[in-house]
Amino acid sequence: MRGTPEVGAVLFDMDGVLLDSERPSLALLQARLRAHGVEVDDHVLRSVCGRPRAYLRGLLSPRLQGVGVETDDFVADYDARKEIALQAGEIRPFPAAVPLLRGLRARGWRLALATSTERPRMAARLANTGILELFDAAVTGEEVVNGKPAPDIFLLAAERVGVRPDRCWVVEDSLAGVEAGRAGGMRVAAVAGTFDAEALMAADRVFGDLAELAAAVDVWGEPAVP
Repeated sequence: MRGTPEVGAVLFDMDGVLLDSERPSLALLQARLRAHGVEVDDHVLRSVCGRPRAYLRGLLSPRLQGVGVETDDFVADYDARKEIALQAGEIRPFPAAVPLLRGLRARGWRLALATSTERPRMAARLANTGILELFDAAVTGEEVVNGKPAPDIFLLAAERVGVRPDRCWVVEDSLAGVEAGRAGGMRVAAVAGTFDAEALMAADRVFGDLAELAAAVDVWGEPAVP
């Protein structure tokens, strides 16, 4: 006799996956650093993607101290400028985001958002996008002790939607996010953009962009199996 089918879940990062935010944010960050005479290699700067805010502070602090700039003041100015960009419509969802989420829900997948961004900023970025209400649960960075690349945020997201980690797919754009999903025992679909596809090969599947992933949702099979 067959038991109750086990459901599946898809756990999404936000920035760089659902929102086209990483590239403009990194460009802004690089511009602000250079305005203070600080040079940071683009590859090094991309390492902040997907990680908690403490990582950004730790990366920048010694460099900013070298030019007499307080890290807190720099980060506050950076955040304010990102808010202006958000209000100006420079940070917006990828066109495929809402159709992809709706399609997965229609097929029976449970959906969770798992972002290192703090909840107030997450809510502000997703306001009026129609995205947040498509999720069954959301976990933000301040809710876990260990940020990505530790798996904590994805494990908590899986728990909140009631799905075992090995029944979850993670959708990520960053190296830290891919590592976190794999460390949690989940399968990972990576979306290139923030990083080149070649850098994301630790994922189970790599897609050129979110639209390509949306066109291949059957990569996960059915959400419930007997």
